[in-house]
Amino acid sequence: MKYIILLLTIFYTSLYSYNSKEINDFYNDYYSSYYDIKNIEANSSQTYQNLYFLVQSKYIKDEKEKYNFLKDAINKNNDYKSSDDIDYLISVSELMNYIMYYCNVPEKISFGSKSKDIYKTILDKDDKNFFALLGTAVGYMHAPKIAGGSSKKAFQYFNKALMNAKEKYQKYLAYVWLSQYYFKINDNENYIKYIKMSKEIYSNGYLLEYAMDRNFNYKKTL
Repeated sequence: MKYIILLLTIFYTSLYSYNSKEINDFYNDYYSSYYDIKNIEANSSQTYQNLYFLVQSKYIKDEKEKYNFLKDAINKNNDYKSSDDIDYLISVSELMNYIMYYCNVPEKISFGSKSKDIYKTILDKDDKNFFALLGTAVGYMHAPKIAGGSSKKAFQYFNKALMNAKEKYQKYLAYVWLSQYYFKINDNENYIKYIKMSKEIYSNGYLLEYAMDRNFNYKKTL
């Protein structure tokens, strides 16, 4: 049961609260759909290289090739457990979260367990971390009740995440996910409200467009 919540929390979330201004500036551009990969490519630190690998992996169409690319990127971080750099730990967790879309169940559990440990390390240092709050909310929203899912807790954590959203892209992510929460509980008025609020931040943001496509064409949330 605990693995179901863990996997759902991680599977649906690649949404992070970084401390570095340069990284946040890149993500503000990235979620607006107008970004320059060169802004992080030239930085040789492992944190930036992880972000570069993550963004590049999304251009790979073949799923097996994408999996191998991500696995190789993750393997460059064998000593991450000894780090106390939150930005670096988040970048490692992002790679693990994304590869879970393309690996088998045993690996999902393995990467899920590792990411859970990373989350704990981050929360021990920063209990208002936007990523952790938003990720917890998404986990509660998607998990079935029998596995600990709770619309009430999801709503509480979404609002905590929004209260701790310091960056433009973080508010955008919170609004997009709140729209998905209201879509799931069939509250059309608030669903439309948060779609509009998302568009006010990024009128051409890809994440919202993708979410709405799933909502309208597949009757599913993100």
